This record gives sequence, C-alpha cells and structure tokens, in this order.
Amino acid sequence: MKKITTILCVISIINIMISCEKQNRGTSKSDCKDSVNLSEQILIQTADDAVKELINGNKRFCDNKLINTNYKKQIEQTKAGQKPHSVILSCMDSRVPPEIIFDQGIGNIFVLRVAGNIEDDNVVGSMEYALEHAGSKLIVIMAHSHCGAVTGAVKNIKLGNLTQLVDQIKPAIKSSPDNPATIDETAKNSVKITMNDLLSKSEIIRELVKENKVKIVGAFYDIETGVATFME
Repeated sequence: MKKITTILCVISIINIMISCEKQNRGTSKSDCKDSVNLSEQILIQTADDAVKELINGNKRFCDNKLINTNYKKQIEQTKAGQKPHSVILSCMDSRVPPEIIFDQGIGNIFVLRVAGNIEDDNVVGSMEYALEHAGSKLIVIMAHSHCGAVTGAVKNIKLGNLTQLVDQIKPAIKSSPDNPATIDETAKNSVKITMNDLLSKSEIIRELVKENKVKIVGAFYDIETGVATFME
C-alpha cells in the first residue's frame, strides 16, 4: 500500500512539473507576441516599417523593456555583413545615443553624429552609401532639447572651428534670442532645413525619395523624458 501511495505521489509531482513547464512556455510565447519582437526588425520592408520600429523601440526604452541588449549575440549575427534599416543623423550629445534610445543595439541602424546634427558632404556621402549599398529605407534627422550647439548659434558663440559650425545653424533662428523657447524651436527648424538640404545636395537621395524607396523624416528627442517625437 505504501509503495502504491509513493508511486502515485511521484506521478502527481511529475504531472505538476510538466504542467508548470507548459505554463511557463505559454507565458514566454505570449510575452514575446505582445511585445515588438526581433522578427519585425528583420522583416522591415519599407520606410514606414522602419519608422514604426523606431517608435516602438523608443517606447520600449521609455518603459525600460529593452529587447536588443544581447550584444554578444548581435555581434555573432552581424559579423558577416550588415543591413541596417535606417540611417540616423543626430547630435554628438552624450545623452542622445540613438542605438539605445531606439532600442536597436548592434546592426539595426547606421548612426552619424555631429554637434547640432548638421550635414556636410561627408555626412551626405555616408548616407548615400547607407541607402544605395546597404539598402537602408529611412533617413532620420534628429535634434534634441537644450542642444549646446543650437544654444551657441542663438547666443552667437565664437570658439575656434565651432564658430563655423554654429554659423550653419543660424538660418534656423526665427525668433528672439531672449525667448526661452527659441533654442528648441531653432533645433526643430534646423532639422527641416537639413532635410531640404539633403534633397538639393544629393541626386541619389532625391531619386530614391522620388521613387518612394526611401523616406526622410525629422525627429526631436527630449533629454528630460527620454521621449523621441517624429515631426510632421
């Protein structure tokens, strides 16, 4: 009788363990399904898909639910080549790392960084490579709040080679330097100017946009909240 009872107890424990394992598997699959999973990034086909992924990635970042942090795995996956879906031109500000704030990790985006997120021939050429050679679908020009380079332009700062850089931002100044909102407004205006400059400077980019193969969008990152907003 004791042997039978013992056998029944063992069977019961095994059944409970199997049941728990199934539940755990189900929860894991459900969690992955409810979140934006890695397969969506791999299967990005259009610029709109890329925008959606960046929006979702920033939401993951703000919610502290990052999914692209297995860098060792990403290194392994990208060692033979790369196919980033987007190229992002952003400021060099240490508080604005696109790979992190959009939860993209290694291999998903090209990133160009320079104070004030302004373009020159080197930046344009790099973008042409990203689009024409690597197949990127989206260009993002991203400014951010409280930008030092924009502040330098608004306040007419003079400092070595920085002077010529901030001078390039000055055409975006549309309101009084004394207005507290001027700095962020100027940063957004500068994004729009850069977007237009890319179309005028690069025949490659212009044709890809005309053929609806590539899209150029602006974005603004709030360093106080971590939220990236895509501009109309």
